[in-house]
Order: sequence, then structure tokens, then C-alpha cells
Amino acid sequence: MIPALAVYGVEKRFGATQILRGVDLAIEPGERHALIGPNGAGKSTLFNLIAGGARPNAGRIDLFGAEITRLAPAAITRRGLARSFQTTSVFARLSVFDNLRCAAMLAERDRTRWWQRFSGSRTVDARADQVLEAVGLSARRHIQAGTLSYAEQRALDLGLALAGGAHTLLLDEPTAGMNRAEAARAIELIRATTAGRTLLMVEHDMDAVFAIADRVSVLVQGRIIATGTPAAIRADAAVRAAYLGDNVRT
Repeated sequence: MIPALAVYGVEKRFGATQILRGVDLAIEPGERHALIGPNGAGKSTLFNLIAGGARPNAGRIDLFGAEITRLAPAAITRRGLARSFQTTSVFARLSVFDNLRCAAMLAERDRTRWWQRFSGSRTVDARADQVLEAVGLSARRHIQAGTLSYAEQRALDLGLALAGGAHTLLLDEPTAGMNRAEAARAIELIRATTAGRTLLMVEHDMDAVFAIADRVSVLVQGRIIATGTPAAIRADAAVRAAYLGDNVRT
């Protein structure tokens, strides 16, 4: 089976500083995969390379077998990969519904002429409505996105990726900044809305990692030191010594 997302021998330097040191990673279609590791391990750098925000010094990145290593972010998005950032990226002055309509319009761009996209396409509206309900924001439909709570904005961020039709999602610390109850709701939302899609997430909350991920990879000092099921990673002595320590319950 061709991996949904594959990274082959990726290296990245900033000046004389080596950040990534030959990273290999393969994620199967429909798999939920977590990337964990200490601060400074290179997780955000790897995300940025996959999403097209920078280019590696060596190596290759494929999306469903097609190379995307040197494509611009917009071109990668058009191929079905969407990324969320540690901070929200919603359009603060637009309503929640109009945020989702904008994302749905992009998904329809190849199927409709430009004037149809801006004239209330029923397909766009239906897609936005579907996602609005899926992310639990139907009651917030008409309010400005900038007035949502932080947790609600993260839910809308996820909704933008879904409305845009992405089949592969990169989620960068989706529960960061949330209290325990908000994080629990976010975990359930991610599990429900990403079913059937490929997911790669960076997350420091081990409860979230072990609740969501099918497999986990551990990045330490720019190298993947282990990949396995959550149970295998939890029990791996080398991983515990390098990163998990006493931060995860056995």
C-alpha cells in the first residue's frame, strides 16, 4: 500500500545548526499518527517542511506517492493536505458560518466558475452547514469568529480543514492552552471528525496522544528513535528515558 504521507531521509539545517537528521516516517491512509518529543526536537520544523513552508536540505516528502518536497503551501493544500497551527488562523471579523463557506468555496473551485462561487452556491452552503454541526458550533453560526472562546476557535480551525475537503490533516498541538474539560472535548471532536482521514499531530498532552493515535513516533534531537502503537511506546524503556519519563501513567 502506498503511504498517505511519507518522509524519506529528510534533513534540515539553519546555518550551522542541524535540526533534522535523516528523518524517515510513513503514515498509512486513514491512520492517526502522533509525533512526540521534547522541545527543540524538530517537530515544528518537520511540520513546516511537510506543509511547504520551507524546503529540506536533503530528502523527499510524498503525499500518496506524489512528491511534494518543493511545492508551495497553496499547491500542497490543493492536493488535499491541510495544516492547523499552534495559534488559530480563523478570519476574526467574519461569522463562523462565513469562515466555513470560504473554506468550502476553495474545495469547489475546480467545479464551479468564479461568479458561481460568490453567488451563494447551494453546495458550498450545504458543506459549511454539515461541518458547522460536526464541530459543534451550530449555535454560534452568526457570531464573529474572533469572539469565540479559544477552544471554540480551535474547533473552527479544524472545521476549516474539513470544509476545505482535506484528506490529510496536520494538527499542531490541538489541545494546547486548554483546560482539562476543554481538552477532553477537543479529543472527542478530533476522533469523531477525522474518521477515515489521515492525521499527523504534534501534541505534548500524553492523554490526548494515547486517546487519539493509532501509532506514535518519537523525535529526539532531529531523529526518530521509535515508532509503534501507543502501548508499545508507553512501555519502551529508551523512549521513557529520552522523553516520557514520569509524565505518562503506566
